[in-house]
Amino acid sequence: MISTISEAALFLTSSVALSILVKATIMLALGFIVTRLAGRSRAALRHIVLAATFGTLLIVPLIVASGNRLPVEIPIFDGSDSTAGVTAAPPALNVAPSSSNDAGTAGAERNLRVPSWPALIRFVWIAGTLMFLLPHAANLWWLRRLRRNGLPWPEMQQRARLLAAEHGVRRPVEVLLHEETPTPLMCGFSRPAIVLPADARDWSEVELRCAVVHELEHVRRGDWIIQLAARLVSACYWFHPLVWIAWRQLCLEAERACDDAVIENAERTDYADQLVSLARRISAAQTQPAIGMANRSDLARRISALLDATQHRGRAGLLALAATVTAAVVVVLVLAPLQAVPQSRKKQQSESPSKQTEARRSSSSSSLNRALYEAAENGEVGDIAALVNAGANVNCVLLGDGSPLIGAAREGHLDAVRLLLDHGADPNLPVPGDGNPLIMAAREGHETIVELLFDRGALIDEVVPGDENALIQASASGELAVVKLLVSRGANVNARVWVKEDSRSGDGEWRTPLSMARQGGHTEVIAYLVSSGARE
Repeated sequence: MISTISEAALFLTSSVALSILVKATIMLALGFIVTRLAGRSRAALRHIVLAATFGTLLIVPLIVASGNRLPVEIPIFDGSDSTAGVTAAPPALNVAPSSSNDAGTAGAERNLRVPSWPALIRFVWIAGTLMFLLPHAANLWWLRRLRRNGLPWPEMQQRARLLAAEHGVRRPVEVLLHEETPTPLMCGFSRPAIVLPADARDWSEVELRCAVVHELEHVRRGDWIIQLAARLVSACYWFHPLVWIAWRQLCLEAERACDDAVIENAERTDYADQLVSLARRISAAQTQPAIGMANRSDLARRISALLDATQHRGRAGLLALAATVTAAVVVVLVLAPLQAVPQSRKKQQSESPSKQTEARRSSSSSSLNRALYEAAENGEVGDIAALVNAGANVNCVLLGDGSPLIGAAREGHLDAVRLLLDHGADPNLPVPGDGNPLIMAAREGHETIVELLFDRGALIDEVVPGDENALIQASASGELAVVKLLVSRGANVNARVWVKEDSRSGDGEWRTPLSMARQGGHTEVIAYLVSSGARE
């Protein structure tokens, strides 16, 4: 059980995306708990808590992606012994058959390789975010058009100015009429506007006052910018059900806080009747895309709260605001940088042999190493750094794939190769059947990576079973620029490797750079090798 928890902790904090998701979930859960505990408190206070929760959802990705981590050691075997490097092969070896058809098939399989799960997660995450932002952008465009085409109402403008001064709203608020909105709504932050239905001229004095006071309270509280930011956060976490629950609760608490401001000087029953009447007017309309006085969702809960004489009401106050924001900042700064890492060897060696054995059996190194290989193969530098910090072995060997450095070199990810080398990756680590970093980079024609590997100590004529050496592979692929680079660095143009065609009979062939270039029909490579002294 403990080993499973340790594995989960290491896995969930090894990927940037998973780490963000887990920590965001924790922040949401904490926000819901505090909101539930404050159930009988003021709606304004619960709104502050939920707004602060959405704020933490913005901060968590920034801290996690920055790479500033606070390691938490997990007592688990790091698995480095089980992934030790393979010893280098001698200069001339009997290797398994590797025909040109097999090479072509392997190349096709590499071209059709499915992206790693971290890459797929990022792609789906970003695509979903854009999809959920589109209707939000359409709503903002609709509101902009509504405001530009609205008709000023001078008489109500003067009354709204007096009401604004009475309720502590210092910014000028424009009052408009528009036939496309069935209920009062407000929009804008620096230049807020209240848009009323075209028939609002026929409303009673009490109805107009309630409507304007409600919208002015939205202006005073800054609900427009808060809900705009929260809506953007919801789009970024579009797949997370708790985010949408928090979004709906945030909107409800904002409306209830404004309702509380209205009933300070109005009859509760009359105001409840007005809300029901306005909600009926939009029963056939589309969902209202702004902060509005009435909507169909949660109307019963708002009216129930209005008629509840035991419910606390009023503004939250600066002290409650400061305390909530401070608490949210402290929690997110403590939680966001946390990252589970394997316990150091020294500490593990101090444990009893039985505990060490159990730790080895419960090792999560395989999942970390697999994730590191996939990140390296896809050039995901941020994930590589996070996984190495989490305890992944840069020199791990995955049969059938190679090592992280081999994967990065083969796919041409220069920054990933450099980062792995900086973290101690062996430039000469061979994997039979998958070559070594230099051989794979040479075969695929990645000249700059070949140069970097040379600078970091790669052996130029190293032979790996199943893949010959770098010059033979580059010649077979027709990579003239790499062939020239290898020769200029001292590669043996007459290197010979015996390759068995049949392990039982012992039949095979000698492969050289020139023979493989001729087999592939690469005339320019052939001419250059001959001019450099290559002979059959």
